[in-house]
Amino acid sequence: MLRFLMVAGLLSVWLLGPPTFAAESPLPALLDLLPERVETISGRQTEQLETHAAQLDEWASLQWWQEGKPETIVQTIQLLVDLKANVDAAKDRMLQMRIELGQRALEESDDAIVRYYLRSTTALIDLSGRIRARLSDVIRAAAFFLDEYPEHYDQMLQALIDHRVEIGAIAMSFMLFDPPPDSGYVGFTAAEKYRVLQLINLTHQSDLVPTVAQFIRVEENPALVVIAAELLRRLGLPQKPRPGTDPKLPEPAMLADELAGILNRIEPQRLSDALRDVRRDLLTWLDQRQRRGVVDDVFRLGRLELRPGDWLLMRNPSPYNRFTNLSPGLFTHVGVVAVEVGSDGIRRFVIVDLPERGATVPATTVDVYLQRTLHFFFLRHEDPEVGRQMGQAAAAMIDNPAQFDLTFQTHRVHQLRDQPLEDRLIHTYCAGFLLICAQHASRPRDEFFPLVESAAGGYTAANLETMGLSIGEDFISPTGAIFSPRMRIVGRREPMYDPAREVQEAIYDAFADRMISHPLNPSPDLRQALRQQLAAVAKDKPWLARALARVNQVSERMDLEAAAKAATVIEILDQIVQRSLREFTAAHGAIMAEPLDDDARARMDAEQVALIKAYHARHPELLRQWTARTISARDLRIQLVNHYVQLGRQQLDARFFAD
Repeated sequence: MLRFLMVAGLLSVWLLGPPTFAAESPLPALLDLLPERVETISGRQTEQLETHAAQLDEWASLQWWQEGKPETIVQTIQLLVDLKANVDAAKDRMLQMRIELGQRALEESDDAIVRYYLRSTTALIDLSGRIRARLSDVIRAAAFFLDEYPEHYDQMLQALIDHRVEIGAIAMSFMLFDPPPDSGYVGFTAAEKYRVLQLINLTHQSDLVPTVAQFIRVEENPALVVIAAELLRRLGLPQKPRPGTDPKLPEPAMLADELAGILNRIEPQRLSDALRDVRRDLLTWLDQRQRRGVVDDVFRLGRLELRPGDWLLMRNPSPYNRFTNLSPGLFTHVGVVAVEVGSDGIRRFVIVDLPERGATVPATTVDVYLQRTLHFFFLRHEDPEVGRQMGQAAAAMIDNPAQFDLTFQTHRVHQLRDQPLEDRLIHTYCAGFLLICAQHASRPRDEFFPLVESAAGGYTAANLETMGLSIGEDFISPTGAIFSPRMRIVGRREPMYDPAREVQEAIYDAFADRMISHPLNPSPDLRQALRQQLAAVAKDKPWLARALARVNQVSERMDLEAAAKAATVIEILDQIVQRSLREFTAAHGAIMAEPLDDDARARMDAEQVALIKAYHARHPELLRQWTARTISARDLRIQLVNHYVQLGRQQLDARFFAD
């Protein structure tokens, strides 16, 4: 039977490269290097763990199945599933050690051990993401190869269900959709689609909310529509946007009124008794969601069960990740879960945070906010009353006037202790926002941030001052919260390797390294220099300060001259990062594209052809090797990542750190 496969499934075959069989797994050696207690963490142990993690990543990339033996495909998938489970267990063991480190920090400080711990944990998180990406590619390729072997295809799908393989749910979600009527392909059966919905349900894949919503819109089988609607409720039906929501934010995948409309159009007599009951219960629940919002004490989104006062720690590419002695930082941004009843009377679970830009404290519905980050943790205080009080504090600050603190001081936070927060100016930075919530629970700071941080060594402090920034006394960072002995990890999103993200992070990290080793020369262009001059003049001219603040989307209370200096460096840095990212993406696509023959040219415009030819000319040896299939997709990617990271580093040196 010829069945419909998404183009992504076909492409993934080529992404895997030539079949290769690898030797014995380096996993046991990696596991032997895991420290059993804090005292066994060392520089040598960390370096060896990083080396073995890289070796295991390479070993995983070489796993394939025997040609002509479809039964070995499922075995290969099972091998990678087990490998990821072992790596994740090792990662969880490392994360448990954070509590011991936090308790130890209250008695004695050892920056080196903490840094080694962060390096080891980062290596395991990165390895988990790389194996997850590899597993995704293998499953997609397996779906292509097994299309001619229905029995083995069925075995693969059942294995993914039995082991609740999260990335398997994402990889196989294409099965939900029928091919175009004129395509010549036959879609999957209702029973097969049901099994995919079952896999999504078992793995709680909230990332598939948009996919399930689209399936509900287009599926013609009423039973599957009702089943998918119940699944959407379990995964987390998006909340209605807050009144006055920023129009630039992503639109919810589906709201209660649309889902109710679809269910109301289904004739009950076309359903079984059980599904009629499900449909009736859903319509009652949707009516309540439309009128009142989220009425429960928790907000469910996939595996997450969030409560007010939970802390969100996010990891996004950032230049600030290595500016302190707590390096490399695991997290770069933060938020706090709160409950808000809007002006429309709808109750919502939101994330409250303090971004660098903006003059007020924003709140964004949880489901929309979490689309901003690929990797995050949620922390919850072990005392429910403390969590409730922190959630109330976060809610009280929504829409307050805000001023991001470029000097990263915590003493301003202390001034808000035991003070009502409604309508107060919130003058702090991202981690300071967490501290405001913590101190309103009347608990000591050490309970949340046992480690006190300072600027990294070398030229860092002087270079930050050149940028108009400083690391204040008693500094705390988003990463510092992970060492709290009283905060438990209650949810997370699994990391997923992305080579484009690797390029970004590597250049930002190179900038931080240069900030330690070399003096910074900001080298503003004419526009940036003029902005700095205007900001200096605005100190004595309130009308000009208001105009500049409005144009740059910051508080007029901010030190605009310092903000202009920081913006100069960050703008140039971001331009370098984005340029390297665009060029890597374009080069990777050009080399892996189909041959540039007459048929391919006919499907492209002149600009596309010229761009591909330019990157072919830039990387002739890589193109030759890829065309001849003498280089694997992994090795091609590594060489291109290294090339464009090095290009970014050269641009950093030329612009900021030239002698």
